Amino acid sequence: MVTRKPLTQAQLQRREQTTFTRRIHTMFTNAGFVYLPTNGIERKFGNKVGELDQVFVFENIVLVCEDTVEKSPRDHLKNKKILADEIAANTADLISWLTTDFGDRLSVFDDYDVSRYKVFFLYFSKNEIELDVADIDLFKPVTVVPPATLSYFVKMTQNIKRSARTDIFRFLDISSADLGLPNAADGAKKIPTSIIYPVDNTGFRNGVRVVSFMMSADMLLRNSYVLRKDNWQDTIELYQRLIERDRILKIRKFLTERRSTFINNIIVSLPSSVEFKDDKGQAVQLKDVSSFDGHTMLIPDEMNSICVIDGQHRIFAHYEGLDQLEPQVAKLRKKFHLLVTGLIFPENMTDLERRKFESELFLDINSNAKPVPQDVLLFIETLKDPFSDLGVARQVLMKLNDRAPFRNLFQMSLMDDGKIKIASIIKFALRYVVDIVDAPDRLFHYWGTEEDREELLKQKEKKTSRAQLEQFVDFAAGVLSTYFSAVKATNSAAWDEAETKIRSTTAINGYVIALRRSLEGHGVLDFAGYKKLLGSVDVSFSKSEFPYASSQYAKFSRQILKEAFGVDDAAEEELGLPAGEIPVAP
Repeated sequence: MVTRKPLTQAQLQRREQTTFTRRIHTMFTNAGFVYLPTNGIERKFGNKVGELDQVFVFENIVLVCEDTVEKSPRDHLKNKKILADEIAANTADLISWLTTDFGDRLSVFDDYDVSRYKVFFLYFSKNEIELDVADIDLFKPVTVVPPATLSYFVKMTQNIKRSARTDIFRFLDISSADLGLPNAADGAKKIPTSIIYPVDNTGFRNGVRVVSFMMSADMLLRNSYVLRKDNWQDTIELYQRLIERDRILKIRKFLTERRSTFINNIIVSLPSSVEFKDDKGQAVQLKDVSSFDGHTMLIPDEMNSICVIDGQHRIFAHYEGLDQLEPQVAKLRKKFHLLVTGLIFPENMTDLERRKFESELFLDINSNAKPVPQDVLLFIETLKDPFSDLGVARQVLMKLNDRAPFRNLFQMSLMDDGKIKIASIIKFALRYVVDIVDAPDRLFHYWGTEEDREELLKQKEKKTSRAQLEQFVDFAAGVLSTYFSAVKATNSAAWDEAETKIRSTTAINGYVIALRRSLEGHGVLDFAGYKKLLGSVDVSFSKSEFPYASSQYAKFSRQILKEAFGVDDAAEEELGLPAGEIPVAP
């Protein structure tokens, strides 16, 4: 029997690099981009000589992609930024080279003038790169694609193949006008038999109007988008779950077997640019419609303009794919029209108010369907009421995820495999310390001036401006960052070891509860103050020795309170626990 020699470190890194590069390649080719094999070809771009790891093209969109598996890739990124600057200043040279040397591969697309091409520089790192807002501006024109964002697009292109392309375009801020040849048409499609619902027949008193119409699956695929909470956007306005592959495939098979459309309606929100005309071709104002009349609807034929609230699986089951069903589905995409109920929001309604309305509707529709995951419910709660304890806690956690010592450690997305889950931290610990209540065991009590606190309490009651709320969230995240930096400093070996329990939800919840209970006696301290006190906590965080089970964070908090803060009132603590902080018997 031949014994293979173990791979060297260099061989292991090459294998890792090859696997990572292939992952990016598969993602873009699944989405319908053409791959140009530029790797290994040195070229001079302006004053810089370099090679391009991968280039992908769709029509006139050119993606120059660089990737690395280095643990600390910042210097590598700086070097690629210099190359990108030179290419951006000499785009015509790049396009000339690509169209000349790879013309056979590009022949599937139209011929474009050099000025029509749009070049994007994407940098993929297998490991997180710590970037603040200033860094993001500094590295332009390079766009750094975080690992979780890559995972999202890999998942989407696996599930809906070519039809994930518009999501990639949305990430790159590419509009329909940017793509392909210039179009002299107005870009609007006519829907001849749309029905506008009178206000009295919807019950909506917030100015939202409802319209029903039929739209082809093909147009919905091209022009719709979904606010999936696991995508790349750093915002609280996301509430939908990822597309489920098995569900999509079942619906796709149903389509080809039954060869009929769905009779239950899709729910969407429509762009503000939608227009209506009566049977004489005269423009109709929505506010003037008071009966069920048929109208012609003019809707822009624009990518990512229709927001899907419910029914994404029924739409995306028609995706442009590569499977055996594709020849049949390709015919049905244009033939089948889906019944759509569209919401049109008043112009004075903010984006956050729209998302709140949509998310509540989504929750109402799906309350009797498949259970909505806890993290999705937390997103929706934040949208419904960003001033609530849950809403504030989630916003604070988002800030913490951008700061030491938790930078990029929390599972803010299902794409963040192996990271710290957030639902129990928010529900059972964090919500209580950041609640907007002026009590000595709440961080709010120690924030700003008395006038600041009074103003935020008014805003909480009236749900108006969020300016004060954002300031408080920043303060709370800062205190927690300082506090847990002291936790890390007093347990540095355990913190840096992935297999210990110090970054478990049990330990984090225990520390958060202890912080809340310490406030009345100690107030808010600086790093040195917390480090001095927390150094007295005697506990092993090794998996075999950590003495607390997964739900015993209240019990762990009592040890911290006693040894660090000199608080030994377990009985009083249990009686005074806010709802959700479940006491666990010793």
